[in-house]
Amino acid sequence: MVYVENELIGRRLKRIRMDLGMDYPDMAELLEISDGHYRKIERGVYGLDVRKLMLLYTKLQVDPLYLLTGEQSRAMHYLPGSHTDRDTLICELLDYCKTKLAQKED
Repeated sequence: MVYVENELIGRRLKRIRMDLGMDYPDMAELLEISDGHYRKIERGVYGLDVRKLMLLYTKLQVDPLYLLTGEQSRAMHYLPGSHTDRDTLICELLDYCKTKLAQKED
């Protein structure tokens, strides 16, 4: 089940990369990983950790909820203004997603 989720996240990430006119090395550099590792994220072999989600948010303003769920209805201004509040919100969101994924696996 986690592989399916990673694959969906990878597709969304690929769409973002292409919309921004970036290539694999550009995104890999942004995420501070190798080109090969990034390609595996897009294919769903690897997932995104919290640090990579934060890099995407801070450097490209990519909504973490969109990457994780595909929901596009939220406006970016929903995220709290301070970094501490924003980090807390993202951690809570990721914990919620992990819980839901674990429930689906059972």
